Amino acid sequence: MYDYVIFGGGVVGAAIFNKFVRLGAKVALLEKELDVATGASKANSGLVHAGFDAETGTLKAKLNVRGNELFEKLCQELGIKFKRTGALVVGNDEEKLKELLARGKKNGVKGLSIIREEKLWKLVPNLRHEYKSALYAKTAGLVSPYMLTIALAEEAVINGGQALFGFTTKKIEKAKGCFKIYSSDKRVVEGKVVINATGAGYNDIARLLKAEEREIRFRRGEYYVLDKCDFVNLTVFPLPTKLGKGILATPTASGNILLGPTAEDILEFDTATTMGGLENISGSITAMFDNVPFDKIIREYSGVRVSCGDDFVIEWDKKAERVVDICGINSPGLTSAPAIAEMVAEMVGLRGQEKKMIRRKGYAVKVKGEIVCRCEKVGKNEILSAINSPLKPCTVDGIKRRVRAGMGKCQGGYCLIDVCRLIARERGIKLEEVNKEHEGGAVMLSGGKYE
Repeated sequence: MYDYVIFGGGVVGAAIFNKFVRLGAKVALLEKELDVATGASKANSGLVHAGFDAETGTLKAKLNVRGNELFEKLCQELGIKFKRTGALVVGNDEEKLKELLARGKKNGVKGLSIIREEKLWKLVPNLRHEYKSALYAKTAGLVSPYMLTIALAEEAVINGGQALFGFTTKKIEKAKGCFKIYSSDKRVVEGKVVINATGAGYNDIARLLKAEEREIRFRRGEYYVLDKCDFVNLTVFPLPTKLGKGILATPTASGNILLGPTAEDILEFDTATTMGGLENISGSITAMFDNVPFDKIIREYSGVRVSCGDDFVIEWDKKAERVVDICGINSPGLTSAPAIAEMVAEMVGLRGQEKKMIRRKGYAVKVKGEIVCRCEKVGKNEILSAINSPLKPCTVDGIKRRVRAGMGKCQGGYCLIDVCRLIARERGIKLEEVNKEHEGGAVMLSGGKYE
């Protein structure tokens, strides 16, 4: 029996999981996939937004600014990288830039200013000089979205939280002041209060809870990933439109460059990349920058945002008792995650001093002996440390997100088979049973044959 059961292992679910454990609650995190951060939380820009974009008075505005304030201390505690690099919105429409500046100040954002010409071009040497003005936000930053999610969940597990993976919920019963939650593989979890933070799967869980279902919309954003280079040293946005913040160029916490995302409304969750979307990125970036290093592209991918109206939904369900609804957490959801966790803890009455946490140690960072991933210089010892870390990742992508084996220029061409062998050995399974990401998604090598 748990005090709280959280559905969804994205960054929001993991942040709530971590916060509740810190406040002494008995908590379980249920995730249908084999790891945390397998959906939207692995596939966004990794930007910690300053908070000038959201409409004043919305949850997005309030939680963005508060989340930004919490980020630095939280990442220090979790032992992950966070950089306050700043961000720019470039454009020659001074009135729109002033509107963003005024909105940011109303939202409580600090360190905002409009910069022009020489100062702007010095910050972004590759920016086309027809762009003469920009809004500069000093407090914006960068984090690895999947490492943040992993670190939050790991620390919670180390300190007594329970994370259950491959948990596909098939039935939920209400009896004697609790929920009995049944998985397709016959596991049963009981909890007094449930929190639905499943993102794209929100209505699947709401239906089983006999809770309020909501109209959900999907918007796909495609990206190019560039090899590590110094094309831009801070995030550069165009002026926003009704479809979002626009196609940007940004460094990542690990030194790669992202170009994107597009914004395409789609009927269902679909992470395909398209020729049209990628051409849109190329055209938009070329219009903003000189010397774009398209020869350094090593990967393209897409992420899908889930929206439910114009603002975040964070509230007690109106139909089902003891159910907290969390829906429509799109941008700036990553930035807002620590503040969302704080808000939900307050909603359910979890208050007081946080307990002293046993901190996660991370993974071996000094490469000794055998190198497995040449591109990223990842050693065998680091991979073994990741495989045996608190969440017990069992997929190739789970290891990749933790230590970057396979994230370099060759995208796993050299190290993939060795990573698979190490997972198989440590987990006591056959090589052909190693999954890339999802259950049943075996890794195929050499024309479908295992070497």
